[in-house]
Amino acid sequence: MDFSFKQFSLNHSYSALKIGTDAVLLGAWTEISLQAKNILDIGCGCGIIAMMLAQKSDCQVFGIDIHQPSIAEAKENAQQSKFVNRLHFQHISIQDFATTTTEKFDLIVSNPPFFDKALRSPVVNRNLSKHTQTLSFEELVHAVCQLLAKNGRFSLILPFSEANSFEQMCVQKGLFCQKCCIVYPKPNKNPTRAMLLFSFENKEKHIENLTIRDVSNAYMLAYKNLTKDFYLNF
Repeated sequence: MDFSFKQFSLNHSYSALKIGTDAVLLGAWTEISLQAKNILDIGCGCGIIAMMLAQKSDCQVFGIDIHQPSIAEAKENAQQSKFVNRLHFQHISIQDFATTTTEKFDLIVSNPPFFDKALRSPVVNRNLSKHTQTLSFEELVHAVCQLLAKNGRFSLILPFSEANSFEQMCVQKGLFCQKCCIVYPKPNKNPTRAMLLFSFENKEKHIENLTIRDVSNAYMLAYKNLTKDFYLNF
């Protein structure tokens, strides 16, 4: 099952989480500083966000995931891309990775599992990708604090309902939200997602809004502009 973008294509047949709007939003929205040399994608799946960030930069991009078929698929996708020499994928948990590497990363991104008390799916792969039994928010923040370079940034996407509590958890660990994008599916709907950008620097937070579709279900211009370097139709 191939999913084609303007500069690369991916197979996501065996990955725990299929390519969706969350991953594309995060990959398109995340800023990469000119000084950045390396990037870590936690829970990389088939490699979609890692490849988007490789397209946007000259960085070495590392992806890790606990789901072996996802990593195998990410490696195959990387081999078919022009970014192959800058993409590195490893089958390992973030908990183990954080305790075995001495490398610090200029940018860390994650589209993490975020359902905690929600009813679990009978599909094991979906539980791995969406439920926090394998990676709690506390474990994620702890690992990021270990792995993030002094001037690095941490970017992730969460359900809007989880964003405030996650931000407070980060503050307690010395990570501060620099930027927040609140995502609305339509103008007349409540927000469903929040994208957050953190660093160790404590400064005023910039808040912005993004609406994906208008009331007639057509894509909004702001969403098109954000994702136009990737989607074939924009």
